[in-house]
Amino acid sequence: MEASLTAIRRQLGRIMVEEGFVTPEQLDAAIVEQRRTSKPLGQVLVELGLASAGAVANALAEQHGGVLKTEFGVSAGLRPAAAPPAFVEEVELRAVATPEELERRRLVGELDALRDHCATLARGVALLQSELERVRDSI
Repeated sequence: MEASLTAIRRQLGRIMVEEGFVTPEQLDAAIVEQRRTSKPLGQVLVELGLASAGAVANALAEQHGGVLKTEFGVSAGLRPAAAPPAFVEEVELRAVATPEELERRRLVGELDALRDHCATLARGVALLQSELERVRDSI
């Protein structure tokens, strides 16, 4: 069962490139470093300064299909992108993304990760407040 789940899961590097967080060349450099160090790809991307921790957290959540807590934070994933028309080649899609668009996507990923982290913290605060009320009522 686990093998079939892995087979349908998109690779982290592919998600990072498709969403414009890194270029194919940056991904290639990160993969070389990953093979050299045996570190997880997300960690290598962050350590090399090629992607933010928030972008990696979002891509990992996207890869796993839901909210995910990683060493890079808590994220609900990326917003679903509209599927490109079948006749548009991947190369053409890469050429459309300007450096400004790539930076915007990176920042959106970081902001989404921060928003998700704040929501998680707010839920934790609410739980603590409720526990505090329960303790006060028992005194």
